[in-house]
Amino acid sequence: MPAGRRPFKSVLIDLDDCCYRVPELPELVRENIQKYMEDKLGVLAEEIPAMCMEMYSSHGTTMAGLVAQGYNIDYDDWHADVHGTLPYNELLPKDPALRKMLQSIELPKHIFTNADTRHAAICLDRMGIADCFQAVICFESIMAAAEASGQVKGGKPIFCKPSKAAIHLALKQAGAVAETTLYLDDSTRNVSAAHDEGIYSVLIGRTGVADCRADAQLESILDLPQLLPELFSKPAAASSNGHTQDEAQHVLLPALA
Repeated sequence: MPAGRRPFKSVLIDLDDCCYRVPELPELVRENIQKYMEDKLGVLAEEIPAMCMEMYSSHGTTMAGLVAQGYNIDYDDWHADVHGTLPYNELLPKDPALRKMLQSIELPKHIFTNADTRHAAICLDRMGIADCFQAVICFESIMAAAEASGQVKGGKPIFCKPSKAAIHLALKQAGAVAETTLYLDDSTRNVSAAHDEGIYSVLIGRTGVADCRADAQLESILDLPQLLPELFSKPAAASSNGHTQDEAQHVLLPALA
């Protein structure tokens, strides 16, 4: 293990735009959210885009922001409308390269997503990686844990990334501690928040992002073997940019504090 490297014992991985990148899916989700807000919450169409951005930025998810503003939302109904109609079969293919990489990490792995359990299950099944994870930490499990601990009453407030409370609930559900956990996410604020809690956090999907408190930044989750080769029980497939583990020293990205 390289000098100064942490002895990792668990891995938390975000789902959407981290395990897969299909531009059509987040666009469809955005459209579904806006339609729900207009049709079921009575928000004026011209006010919705700015309102969505404000709620997402201030509360972690649009739904969390709407609930904080006093809107009454049936969470199952929201998720059914926002995710339930997505054309998963058309847009989300199997990913054998990701499966091979995940299987070669001999550590407990958990998905940590703000999305609902059904959406997560479908995505993981479609990609062929569901059995690579010990469990899925999602909207329902975080909210149930927050309710059990007395932090949530009657389903309010919504707990989600990037809140400190949600991160610690996820660690507890994974049976993990911050100091020995690796976290992967495409969101700069989620990565920054996890880093601030002492978790080794890697931004996925972009590099050279100056305003992200990441320990490292990678173009793709498939580049992980080049960043942390000690995680892998056997040589993983070539990364998305074609490098092998022998070339790792040339593609390691600088940690950003």
